Amino acid sequence: MEGFKWAVLILPGVSLLGVILLYFYFKNTVKDKVAYRYYIWTIALTAFFLNLVWELLHGPLYEGYQYDWPHIRMCLVASVTDMLTLLIMLFGFGLFYKNIYWAQNLSFDKILLIVITGGTGTTLLERWHIATGQWEYAAAMPMVPFVEVGLTPLLQFTILPIIIFIIGKALSIQKL
Repeated sequence: MEGFKWAVLILPGVSLLGVILLYFYFKNTVKDKVAYRYYIWTIALTAFFLNLVWELLHGPLYEGYQYDWPHIRMCLVASVTDMLTLLIMLFGFGLFYKNIYWAQNLSFDKILLIVITGGTGTTLLERWHIATGQWEYAAAMPMVPFVEVGLTPLLQFTILPIIIFIIGKALSIQKL
């Protein structure tokens, strides 16, 4: 990590705007506003904390990563971005399924859609970040053949969203 590049914040800024707009859109479509707010906050906080743990654990697989404040701060920013991305996924599929609570009943088709969407998005973004020099993989990063992206970032957005939605359901079941 050479230095902080402000361009890294463009996508999170657009994502934040989208999340805010979609949050209020769905808030106007649900009957129980308190349960809705609880559900979204549960998903958001679970996404932030699990992504932070993931970012800290796979940090050493990136060139120059150290467990110091600048790198941990970058992991915190990345975790906020990851949380916003997951909320975009939640809201986007909510529009597709016409139901914000679509993740409460994960079927094989929904899980497959999460894996394909998360995998495709991660592949495109990882390749872009690498190409623009925002980060570089260390030699220890296991690579996915053909797509030439790191395995851990790919797993982060194919497996972790499913786990987050399952935890979100378990923590929200009494409220919904």
